[in-house]
Amino acid sequence: MSLKSIKQWEKVIFDDIIDVRTPLEYFDDHIPSSINLPVLDNDERILIGKIYKQESPFKARKLGAALVSCNISKHLKQVLLDKPGNWKPLIYCWRGGQRSKSVATVFSEIGWQTTILKGGYKTYRSKLISKLNSLSKSLTFIVLKGKTGTAKTNLLDKLEKGRKLQVLNLERLANHKGSLLGDIPNLPQPTQKYFESLLYFKLKNMNKKKYIFIEGESSKIGKLFLPKELIRKITMSSCIEISSSIEQRASFLRKDYKEYIKQHEPFNKLFAHANKKLGYKIVNKWKILYKKKDWIALATSLINDYYDPRYQFKHTKNKNKILKAINLKNLSENTLKICSRELEKQFVDFL
Repeated sequence: MSLKSIKQWEKVIFDDIIDVRTPLEYFDDHIPSSINLPVLDNDERILIGKIYKQESPFKARKLGAALVSCNISKHLKQVLLDKPGNWKPLIYCWRGGQRSKSVATVFSEIGWQTTILKGGYKTYRSKLISKLNSLSKSLTFIVLKGKTGTAKTNLLDKLEKGRKLQVLNLERLANHKGSLLGDIPNLPQPTQKYFESLLYFKLKNMNKKKYIFIEGESSKIGKLFLPKELIRKITMSSCIEISSSIEQRASFLRKDYKEYIKQHEPFNKLFAHANKKLGYKIVNKWKILYKKKDWIALATSLINDYYDPRYQFKHTKNKNKILKAINLKNLSENTLKICSRELEKQFVDFL
């Protein structure tokens, strides 16, 4: 029986996309809409590899077949038990080899309309970065610019909830707030590869005829790097400049980071990093304010001594055309809602 395989998988509608690699491979990166039904778990794959290299390829294939059969049986009895007769899955493994073929063979015998991704994950991954770069070039962005504490991410959230404007929230995709204090408690960042997958799928579903609102980010968000073409586009795109008073920004930061204040490690990283840049005197002042829990004074000093000078240095080099400058008298939820509605009215039919 010949098995159906396909390379241009994005042009076809499948009921489910099944990644049959190990949980570790899946964690490192996968097609975001796929589900993981491994035919070998992490330990089983290592065991089969050892036997193949150290003992006998035949012995490895025989044991591998037994383990794969057992695992396929479990998936059929559990996750796949209620799939209908006309179910249409796409199957992929690392290279479109034995693992995906073994699953596809069983599924096809059952009667399901099964397709293998030709070349597997390697085919998907090899084209991802070039697709990301071409998408970044083809889409039109409006960048929200502003100094630290001007509630840009919160404003993006309001715009996204309004559903009238397209929004790309990079910090949400990266599970990070974009600063040295930005690690989100109990929410690790994705791997670099999976972040790129998430970014690609987000961009490819955007309407090229409409603007995409995005925050002005640096080349990294936490531990994750942005694609070079996307960074270039951010630095060159038209922008909306958001500003507010230092007092309002300090108050906003205290509220926005209230859960982060409990985490000592991010502050230690910030202090260590700033000590090299600014010296002992300023950082020691921050440490004293931190011990006193004088959050407003600490936020104000961070703004004046660290964040604003860095912003000025970085953003004077950018070539963003300012479409609109907005000075927010306060950064309350209501003010941000009003601001988002005004932006919707102005830019919903901009192109």
